[in-house]
Amino acid sequence: MLVPSGHKFSILPVDFIGINCQPNLVFQVDGKLTAPPRSDWGGRPKDHWICFNGSAKGLAIRGAGSLEGNGRSWWNTSPANPGVSHEQDLNGDRPHMILIAFGKNVTVSGITLLNSPRMHMFVYGSEQVEMFNVKVLSPGNSPNTDGIHVSNTQHVRIHHSNISSGDDCVSIQTGCDDIRVYNVHCNPGHGFSIGGLGEGSSEARVTNVLVRDSTVSGADSLTGVRIKTWQGGSGYVRNVTFSNIQVSQVGKPIVIDQHYSDRASGDRPESINSAVAISGVTYENITGTYRAASVLLDCSESQPCRDIIIRGVIMLKPIDSGTTVAPNCSHAFGQVLARNPTPPLGRCLSGGKVL
Repeated sequence: MLVPSGHKFSILPVDFIGINCQPNLVFQVDGKLTAPPRSDWGGRPKDHWICFNGSAKGLAIRGAGSLEGNGRSWWNTSPANPGVSHEQDLNGDRPHMILIAFGKNVTVSGITLLNSPRMHMFVYGSEQVEMFNVKVLSPGNSPNTDGIHVSNTQHVRIHHSNISSGDDCVSIQTGCDDIRVYNVHCNPGHGFSIGGLGEGSSEARVTNVLVRDSTVSGADSLTGVRIKTWQGGSGYVRNVTFSNIQVSQVGKPIVIDQHYSDRASGDRPESINSAVAISGVTYENITGTYRAASVLLDCSESQPCRDIIIRGVIMLKPIDSGTTVAPNCSHAFGQVLARNPTPPLGRCLSGGKVL
């Protein structure tokens, strides 16, 4: 299927669905595809714009062209709704741009994704997925416009890409294993995020994640590398490494938040006797500047973070904002193996040694 160079097409939502579809579909975008504005969706379901569901065996989405999501017609249009969570209210009925579900041997390369109403690329229930030379361009204030969102998917490679979004540049959710992210540049966005996990007392499973040789920058960037879980959940996050990450003007470069909440008030929820267990997380060679706080490890009283390693060069310096705070770690156990880290981290982790 070809969108030829020099041509622009506006298309309504489309689904490629069915296990009987022939494998190895090539979706070649050299021109431009544009989604309809919100007013033209009518009564159509608003979960996604372009969907490959069960038809994505050997799927290749590629080309030098672009897909425009017309997100501006959706953003900031959901009315306040008391009794609905802040995130649900923000999302409303906004569609994702591209949904890939139950695929295998999927490749996405070369394309540019612009202004998605919600998440730009949502991958679910898939395996052996590679994305590279991808551009995502949305404003830093566009709500919940994750660049690449991966859930219940294994053996993923995301690399050599540039992502600008209003939320996580790369979001890793439950059921993910063997995820490798490298040479990805996030400006602006909420950085590289695992979670939120455990919402609604659900069970989470995330293992073997490596994020390396990447950057997060821009005054609209809230976090650098983050793990976030809800109180009341269960399951685990294990074997995660963040290595060689350069940050610039990021609000909070290193975050573990086991009291995550999407409430508009931002209040910290009360602790309860159940939480997603986090262990085996390594931070090494994290450098750059921040606006608010360098290291925040807010772990659960009932399920503390364990085997946290801070190793190598940790050189995080505040910009001249006058509002920065010292590193703050609670219920976090591990080791600091960094010589004279800036800021000092000797009192940040409990139960381990400091080099």
